[in-house]
Amino acid sequence: MRRRGKGAGDLTRDEARSSKYPRVPRAAMWVALVLTIMMVLFGVTTSWVSRQATVTKSNEEEVELARLEGLVATQNATIGALRRALDRASSPSNKGLESRKEAVVPKMTTTTTESRPQEPERRSVAQNTDAVSSWFGHRILTLSDAAVRSTPMNELMASYGPTKGGGTCEKDFGNALVTRWRSARKTYCGPKHRKNATHIECFLIKQTSHHGNGDQLCLSRDVRINFRDLADGRTAATYFENYVASKHQQQHSKIRYSKGTWAGTCAPETSLWQAKFFPGWNVNWFNAFESVDALECEVFEEAPTLIVERDTFANLFHNSEDFFNAQIALAILEWSLEDVQILLTDIYPKGPFWPMWSKVFRGAREPLTAFDVAQKYGTKNVCFKKVVIAILGAAAPVTVASFNTRCSRSAIVRSYADLVVATLGLAEHTRYARANVVDPKRVVVTFMARRSASEWPEKRFCDSRRSFFRCERLNHLGVRKLGRSVKNDAAVVSALKTLEQQHFQNGARVEVQDVDYSILSYEDQIRTDLDTDVMVGPHGAGLLHNIFMPDRAVLVELFIDASQANRHFHNFARWQGRNYFSKSMTNPVPPDDLLRLVSQAINSLDLSRPH
Repeated sequence: MRRRGKGAGDLTRDEARSSKYPRVPRAAMWVALVLTIMMVLFGVTTSWVSRQATVTKSNEEEVELARLEGLVATQNATIGALRRALDRASSPSNKGLESRKEAVVPKMTTTTTESRPQEPERRSVAQNTDAVSSWFGHRILTLSDAAVRSTPMNELMASYGPTKGGGTCEKDFGNALVTRWRSARKTYCGPKHRKNATHIECFLIKQTSHHGNGDQLCLSRDVRINFRDLADGRTAATYFENYVASKHQQQHSKIRYSKGTWAGTCAPETSLWQAKFFPGWNVNWFNAFESVDALECEVFEEAPTLIVERDTFANLFHNSEDFFNAQIALAILEWSLEDVQILLTDIYPKGPFWPMWSKVFRGAREPLTAFDVAQKYGTKNVCFKKVVIAILGAAAPVTVASFNTRCSRSAIVRSYADLVVATLGLAEHTRYARANVVDPKRVVVTFMARRSASEWPEKRFCDSRRSFFRCERLNHLGVRKLGRSVKNDAAVVSALKTLEQQHFQNGARVEVQDVDYSILSYEDQIRTDLDTDVMVGPHGAGLLHNIFMPDRAVLVELFIDASQANRHFHNFARWQGRNYFSKSMTNPVPPDDLLRLVSQAINSLDLSRPH
């Protein structure tokens, strides 16, 4: 038996993850033994939680209840991992693989899995009994990095409870949306009268108040993709030239693949296999599909793979459409982050939010851009065990709702925010982690400046060597001019600074910081959010950062230059469960009007706790 690590749980998880190692009956027995012990402990702990929940909660009982719930969460994650390991250990190590090889040509290579860089194991915060009540409602932040990545996404989201607000809130913005999407699974392309043929299933639903024929993702098993349109270089170069000539129209970043790019040994179901059911640029995949008699694979990929074509690459709001959709897709499929491979097949460069792909949604392998895909696979036939065409960016539920929502405390939004913080390694920077050392009367007001003193992202993130965005074709781009910039920016910052000398009814001691997020790394942007109580700024993509602030924090949105019609950031504040203030103002912004609004927001804060 190959031993690695310190415990039986680690041994089982490592061996179960790879089909290289033989399944030894003794390993299954060890897993079953540990699983039994964990189930007994889980039953005892659950019993305690149940009894505690029926008692009137004093402060001490709330701390104990939160501690026990944190332990239950950690045990749930461990039990889930052990269950999956036991299932794998008790099944043949190469089940399904040999049958798939029958359809493969003899000269077949298998890509090796790139090991994820080893990081120090983060201690479960649930073990800190002194401050554990601070983490109540933030289950993901209490788990180790390994537990977060090995737990199926739907299980992580489920711990955040139902979305509040009644009506369609839960089915539009909560766990019920995931369940509804998963239950919509239908076979779009079925096997052609033989075993182990291609099987394509799609999940199509109609979201409330969304136009079109529905929004979907498609899961393909045993299919072939040939990335020749990326590998030839000419096609991507043409699309890039069109992107530049059109002044950055996003449709030119997605390639219309040639017929046969996506192929499978299945027969399409004609009533479902229609272009109208593949919204946006996902229709490019529909048009590229070809039904074939044999896959003729040259490379075989075992890792569950998610193909994403980004809406854009340098706008936090529109980029977040794809981030939320990736989370939702994993939850629908009941996949974990642990083994997933991300392929970004648009022609964009990595961009300012690359850590979301390289750290948050990274599995065992580094995510690949279209350029990387072309370099890795060339024109070879690549056969995937499981590959998913992701949900269209504009179909993200957080984008669909541009109207005022009554819904609050969305499980999707709240779990997403904690997922980002945890997987970026920033949990220890939160107020929840520092509750015992942070003065609850300290109130940080962050003015989110929108300034035009930054380079165009196309020029800033171009890479002539490692992307299709050639820097020499972008020299004409100078300083980027932003709309909705506060014309009297300096006067507004000076006015906000006067809040530091004011006295507030709730005893707030105010600190004001003027922050230009465009010059910060993404991780530093999130760190700023984690220590912000009042975020103030004009309407714009950056206000999405409010979802990372502490629970008690509020958002103050300034509608200048006729921007009040769009209600996305009001909704994000509601979905996170925080207070929201806004006002339509002239530009230049009247400092006195702004001070009254921000003072109202400060006085609304509950300063009985620092978070």
